[in-house]
Amino acid sequence: MKKTTLETVLDKACFFGLRGIENSSLAQVLPELQGDKKGLLIEPGNNELFERNAFSEVSAIPGFKEKDGWKLIQGTPNFEYPKEKEKWVNCYANISMLKRNFARIAVVLPKEKCEHLKGIEESCVAIFNENDSLGTGIDNLLRLKIAELNIPQTPLFLAAKYSFFLTLLLCVLPFFIASKPEEQVSNWRNISGDVQKYSEKGDIIHVFNEGESLTQIARFAIGKYNSLVSTEAMVKEYLKNNGLSLESKIKAGDTLRLKLPAFKNPRHKSMQSAWNFFTGLLNDSLAYITELYNAKQATTARRHDGIDIGGRKGTRILAPFSGTAWTAEDERGGLIIAVAREKDLLVFMHCDQRFYLSGQAVMEGDPIASVGTSGHTTGPHVHVAAGKITPGGDRSIGEVRYRVLDPFEWYKEI
Repeated sequence: MKKTTLETVLDKACFFGLRGIENSSLAQVLPELQGDKKGLLIEPGNNELFERNAFSEVSAIPGFKEKDGWKLIQGTPNFEYPKEKEKWVNCYANISMLKRNFARIAVVLPKEKCEHLKGIEESCVAIFNENDSLGTGIDNLLRLKIAELNIPQTPLFLAAKYSFFLTLLLCVLPFFIASKPEEQVSNWRNISGDVQKYSEKGDIIHVFNEGESLTQIARFAIGKYNSLVSTEAMVKEYLKNNGLSLESKIKAGDTLRLKLPAFKNPRHKSMQSAWNFFTGLLNDSLAYITELYNAKQATTARRHDGIDIGGRKGTRILAPFSGTAWTAEDERGGLIIAVAREKDLLVFMHCDQRFYLSGQAVMEGDPIASVGTSGHTTGPHVHVAAGKITPGGDRSIGEVRYRVLDPFEWYKEI
């Protein structure tokens, strides 16, 4: 990675944690800032941090006198973390806004992990304690961490990274390969019965993994084979048709054999290709669409300018095509990243992490972000909006203006 690129990333991805460091030591641990750069130290136990737009005027933040160039959001006595989800949305929105005004932001974390601060910890580029480094050493560690996250996973890089294991494998492989295998009856047995048994048309065979649920598998199957956003009633009906229920006890390693769902959708054939394309943008074998595009508010459905794709938190989101990355943040969409090319773009919202900065080139299939819950959301998913790039577009991200399209109609056009 070029030095200029690394410095640019460092200045825009500088949110890090300091765990269990005494207040008296903070001035020595915080990195020195060059020129007119400013830093911000946040003690999360502050009531104002959980109020909407509390720090829209950054000059109101008191100075941190012990270290030049740093300001401090100080903790509040007798503070208790709020239970209301809306308060935490405000907190993340405030931190996102503060990132635009400071070259470095550090958050003070308790020595023991705190369940309340789990989301904030996961948003940190790295977390350091007092023994990790002093002074400018933290900036050096941040550079190493960011460089590690941005190294392209090319075949050459992967070969170098795992060269020891490849060498070891080549050394032991001859001991497991027989030079003259004996011909036994079992080598020549008729397997047509097994082929028939395991390849009956219309069945789904799935090995149940840790963390998966029957609801997830049922919603995936209904979506993939019928192009339908499933309801709870549809999930129960499908499981019942397979002799299962939501209460069925299935453990990791069990093999499920399920019939293809037979719900009626006259648009299935026309929707299937686009459905597979969009769910395939998540590196999750059980990704499924939870809500479709809806241009107008109605009594039975809300207005929705994209599609929602459910996936496990942290699942990688893959670039749909080669182009340029553009990023944004807002209270509703959380962490946002878009990939744009000549006339098209796709926008991905509610990300947990983003792996590209605005203006960076993206290759098709590259991981660009991960599924999260940032912004207004009830669970881990990615909201995908499709657009046609035009100077007169009513929306913008980065240097691009565009008008919103139904993602399925956008897919038909391309």
